[in-house]
Amino acid sequence: MDAQDGIKSEVIQACRVLSRLKLVEGFGHVSVRLEDDTVLMTPRKGLGLVKEDELVHLSPSGEKLNVGNPPLEAAMHLAVFAARRDVVAICRTHSRYVNVMGISRQPIEVVHGFGAELRSTVPIHSSPYLVTSEDQGVAVVEALKTAHAVVLPGNGSLVVGESVGDACVKAVFLEESAELQFLARQLGPVHAWTPEAIKARLESDLPNEPVRAWEFYRNTYGHEFDQ
Repeated sequence: MDAQDGIKSEVIQACRVLSRLKLVEGFGHVSVRLEDDTVLMTPRKGLGLVKEDELVHLSPSGEKLNVGNPPLEAAMHLAVFAARRDVVAICRTHSRYVNVMGISRQPIEVVHGFGAELRSTVPIHSSPYLVTSEDQGVAVVEALKTAHAVVLPGNGSLVVGESVGDACVKAVFLEESAELQFLARQLGPVHAWTPEAIKARLESDLPNEPVRAWEFYRNTYGHEFDQ
C-alpha cells in the first residue's frame, strides 16, 4: 500500500466513524491535503456510503483531477487549506448539540478534558448558508482565524486537524463539549476552562490523547457500513 492509498483508507474510516457516531447522516464531508498541495475530498454522497474509488481529487484552485462529483462546499475546504498551512485535514459535520449551540448563538467553550484539544472558545460564523463560492469560503476562514473549529449556525461545523484522524477526533470532542455544556446549563452556570488549565491539560498528554482516541474509533467503527 503506498502513502496515498493509506490516506484514502483513513478518509473512509473517518467517514464511517462520523456516521456511526451520528455526527453526520446523509451529508457532511471529509477532505485531506496531499503532499503536492492537491486535495482528496469525499463526493456528494452520504459519508457512510462513500468508497475509496469515489474520492474526488482536486487541484488547489478546485480543478477536478479525476472523475468525481465534489460537494457543493468544496470552495470552503479549499479556502481553509489555502489560508492555513497547519491544516492537513477537515471534517465537516452536522452534529446535534453543536447545532443546538449554533442556532442559539451560544459559543462552545472548553468545559472538559477532551475539549482541551479545541484549545479555546470555538467561534461562530455569522452566516447560516451553504458555503458554495470562493467569497463565502474566505468569510469562513475569517471566522475560523487560528481556531481548530468553527460553528456554522444551523448548518453544523467545520473542524480542522493535523491529520485525518486528528480532525475526526476533534469533531467528536467538539460534539461532546457542546452536549456537556448544554446539559450543564440546565443545572446552572457553565465554568469554562482557563487558558492555563487548557495548556496544562495539553502538556500532560499531548499528543497521545488524540492518537489513542483515533486508534479506538477507527478500529471500533471504521469499517461499519462497508459492504
